[in-house]
Amino acid sequence: MTIGTVVLLPKAQLPDDSAGGTASDPAAERREIAADLMAHGVNVYVVPDAPAADGLDLRTATAHWVAHNAMTLTAAQPEKPLMLVAFGGAGQLLAALGFSQKASRRPVASYVVVDGTIPKAGSADWPDAPVSYISSSTEPPAGPAREAELRGWTVEQSPDVAATLRTILTDS
Repeated sequence: MTIGTVVLLPKAQLPDDSAGGTASDPAAERREIAADLMAHGVNVYVVPDAPAADGLDLRTATAHWVAHNAMTLTAAQPEKPLMLVAFGGAGQLLAALGFSQKASRRPVASYVVVDGTIPKAGSADWPDAPVSYISSSTEPPAGPAREAELRGWTVEQSPDVAATLRTILTDS
């Protein structure tokens, strides 16, 4: 399935988020990735950061992040189908965001987690599209990358996230 828009999602502000992102400024990293992809003719939408959610419990912070992204995508109307790209702790929220997009009749063609946590196994109808995990580490897959590998998802190891996304787009 051809991707209509690559959606670069913001960092999730979750309590005890040890996998917060791959760079000191995740928003700047997303802008750099977007610029690289657009230079190669890829349609990209960078979701703005969510308003601060300080002091929220995990359940409420999760709902806050999913609602922010779902409403923003509804307002932006990016070209379908989508490739949802999550960084750090936001990776574990992809299943919930994917369900929201399915309910909005906005198909998700692919999910990508970059150096982050992955959704817990167990949901019968997720993933509903291919999932890739990008690790910027040169070490053998460990932690979430190894778990993704064991689930049969594509695991790519590269410090160049934009180039890896272009490869995933070419393969899809």
